[in-house]
Amino acid sequence: MLQKIFRYKRIWLLLLAPLGLLLTLMARVDNGWVEAIHSKYIYPLFANSLGWLLSLVPFSVLEILILLAGAGLLFYIGWSIYKMIRCRARWKGVLLRLLLNLCGGASVLYFGFVLFMGLNYYRAPITDHLDLRVQKSTKEELYDLCELLVHDCNFYRAKLQEDAKGVALLQDANFYQTADAAREAYQKLEAEIPALQAADIRNKPLLTSKLFSMVLTTGIYIPFESGINVDAPAHSVPATMCHELTHFRGFMREEEANFLGYLACKDVDRADFRYSGSLMAFEYAFSALYGEDTALAQKIAKLCGEGMLRDLQAQDDYWKPYRHTVVGETSQEVYDQYLQSNGQESGIKSYGEMVDLLLAYYRNQSQV
Repeated sequence: MLQKIFRYKRIWLLLLAPLGLLLTLMARVDNGWVEAIHSKYIYPLFANSLGWLLSLVPFSVLEILILLAGAGLLFYIGWSIYKMIRCRARWKGVLLRLLLNLCGGASVLYFGFVLFMGLNYYRAPITDHLDLRVQKSTKEELYDLCELLVHDCNFYRAKLQEDAKGVALLQDANFYQTADAAREAYQKLEAEIPALQAADIRNKPLLTSKLFSMVLTTGIYIPFESGINVDAPAHSVPATMCHELTHFRGFMREEEANFLGYLACKDVDRADFRYSGSLMAFEYAFSALYGEDTALAQKIAKLCGEGMLRDLQAQDDYWKPYRHTVVGETSQEVYDQYLQSNGQESGIKSYGEMVDLLLAYYRNQSQV
């Protein structure tokens, strides 16, 4: 039986899975080599070349390939079952090839994930690159952060145009113009933070945006493309674009992607980007303040302008039909487990940990 199995050359693909697992375990034990070798040389080599090539196409190539692969996989499984039923004498051989092909494909995908995404969860944190010190903060510091952010939100919101319902519109009606602005935003940020330097890729609209709304997702990074849910509220798009461009640059932790996305939006000479980044940061900071001191949070809430409140209400109205559904809750649970399995112990809650980075950042700014 073993001789039969080993005559299939594809059997050797199964070795990629334990190799990927070994690399992950090595990164967990000692991540020094991840930053020194993988993040500096191996990952950029693939990201900059393949990312640049994929960016030449205006739509998400990988999204289409995934859809085609999914359809092809279902057809292959169905065809194999048909062959097993039709040729019962050879059903064991057909089943063996099916299992080997499926396991071999899964092994290749897992190794690719580890090489192009997984190891980046274990690289040196952004605090090392920016000399930030995260520490326990007071609720007064949290209040000051919320006050700063809400004033920024109101200031930049007043500069935006609105639709018929009074909800904020982006400066550009064309998705690709906004994507180009996000690219320029990151060019400016990477000039200040050398660790972010990478090829200039452009965000792409997801053809399956409705499906991503069903799983409560505004954007996704698939090596080496950044896909954006274009059905989501417009004001969230610039911040999402910059968040996903952070992942492309090798920073996979969600709190870091949120934080760096905020910094990218903050320094662009565009009100819609500054508003988008500030509003995203404000939502997380306000949630943290509310958990610490309800009375202080209520004081901040009174500072929110009418336009800002309309946008937040429109955002809540958009996502409400997708929350508390089997698909939405299951996808969030799966994603939570995914993040935890990649070293983010807080899971989905890690998104909100950007607040600690914001506090450390503004603490540093006040000392300059």
